[in-house]
Amino acid sequence: MKQKLLLVFGLFIFMELFAQSPRTVLIEHFTNTRCSICASRNPGFYSVLSNYPQVLHIAYHPSAPYSQCYFSLQNTSENDARTNYYNTYGSTPDYFLNGKLLPSANPAINNTTLDTAINQTSPIEIRATEELIGSDSVKVVVVVKTTEVTSVSTVRMFAGVAEEPVNYNAQNGETVHHDVFRKALTAAVGNQFALPALNDSVAFEFTYAIRNDWNVSNIYTLVLVQREDTKGVLNAAKSVRQISTSVFDVREESFSVYPNPFNAQLTLDHAELPNGQRIEISDVLGRKFFETVSTSNPIVIKTTGWAPGVYFIRTGSHTERVIKE
Repeated sequence: MKQKLLLVFGLFIFMELFAQSPRTVLIEHFTNTRCSICASRNPGFYSVLSNYPQVLHIAYHPSAPYSQCYFSLQNTSENDARTNYYNTYGSTPDYFLNGKLLPSANPAINNTTLDTAINQTSPIEIRATEELIGSDSVKVVVVVKTTEVTSVSTVRMFAGVAEEPVNYNAQNGETVHHDVFRKALTAAVGNQFALPALNDSVAFEFTYAIRNDWNVSNIYTLVLVQREDTKGVLNAAKSVRQISTSVFDVREESFSVYPNPFNAQLTLDHAELPNGQRIEISDVLGRKFFETVSTSNPIVIKTTGWAPGVYFIRTGSHTERVIKE
């Protein structure tokens, strides 16, 4: 019995020392509200992406090839700086998967590419939380932890505020714009820093003001850490909002979910939640498959790309267990 216990104990130590974190897939999207090619390709791209709620996405709007792009004009310098970082200024639409430019195609991405990317691991994990301060500003805390021995030491972290969705009748015919980049909290090319030692963490804190033309319920912070040499994204995360009692009324956190077990889709009835409450779905390994905030009700989630198994729906202190058949 002692030998068996020692063997199990040794296995747990081995797993801790060589633990790998799942890598969140990120697509950085360069588009323009006056670009007709964007209008023809973006719908197919978003259609594929709708089956992968665990994939993060952010849309930048550079000033070229059309300088009068509605979203570009609201923050031209940072949209252009992020575009120049990837040397893609003057061309839209472009799509970068974890820091690598995707070949030109329509749709821009396919299920095979995403399925392959989803099953990758990372030597780091990222956690991001945000909290409303008063009624006009947000505090963001980002924690980066090294979970695996890696030869990568110097990296760049980019943190940016995005809004999902934004409704606007653009000149190219698009009316709904997803994950619109609003403001950089770091430099637009990211801030350079050294990864912490194995199993250690480093924390960063940012504060920003909410603009009058942003929907406070729809804004969030996206964080990515990428290699200094290849620009490959090591990992990324979307912020989880912590509800402040000074801004929202406190009510009992409860929701209903059906059907359970589920197959192709899952419906979330969150009528009892405070407006703006973060909702998150993850699997038994802690990998996030879906994130949103409680706004329109109910929420219908497409789950055709999810593997069968157990999933957890969390909001605040409330958790529901569901099963995918």
